[in-house]
Amino acid sequence: MIGRKKLEEHYVTLAEAKELLEKRRAEGMEENPEEPMFYEARISLEHAERFAKLKPEQARELKEKLMNLFDWIDERIAAKLVDLLPEDYFDIRVIFAKEEHMPTKEEAEEIINLIDEYRPLE
Repeated sequence: MIGRKKLEEHYVTLAEAKELLEKRRAEGMEENPEEPMFYEARISLEHAERFAKLKPEQARELKEKLMNLFDWIDERIAAKLVDLLPEDYFDIRVIFAKEEHMPTKEEAEEIINLIDEYRPLE
């Protein structure tokens, strides 16, 4: 891609990705109503609509709180936790299986308690 460069990089949750893709679809409808999005973007939007469990504002807020909870939780892990919304210590262990830091049972309980505040009722 000539003339394009990466300005910044962030990890986003599915809810945030859904919001960005919906915004892009709306912009694309104005430009070309017959084909507002590329195939890959349409598939990504369908995936985000199906699996995003929180609203984008809630996802951003929870991600920030998780990153502030412990200094070893970075943006990538926080986004993964928000997307998956683990329910117990064993889910936390699976998420952190390949990470440098494995949370203790007490730390995992704090993470679960914070996530439970945002967990949607099904």
